[in-house]
Amino acid sequence: MKKIMGLGALLLTGLLVIPGNLWLASPVLAQSDAQKIEDQQLQELRQRRQEERRERERVETPGERRQDALKRQQDASKRQKAAEPRQRELEEEK
Repeated sequence: MKKIMGLGALLLTGLLVIPGNLWLASPVLAQSDAQKIEDQQLQELRQRRQEERRERERVETPGERRQDALKRQQDASKRQKAAEPRQRELEEEK
C-alpha cells in the first residue's frame, strides 16, 4: 500500500513538474524571437545608413550638385511652359 501511494505521489509530482518546466521555457522561446527581430532591425538600420552615406557622397561633389540643380531648373521651366496653355484655357472658361 505504501509503495502504491509513493508511486502515486511520484506520478503527481511528475505531472506538476513537467508543465512547470514548459511554463518556464516559454519566456526563453520569446526571447529568442526577440533576438531575431533585433537582428533584422539592426541589419535594416545598417542598410539605411549605408544608402544615406552613398547618397551624401554622390551629392557632395560640387560639379554634380550644380549639374543636378541646372537640370531640375530646366525641367521646371519646361513644365511651366507646358502648363501655361492649360492655365489660359481654365481662365477663359471662367
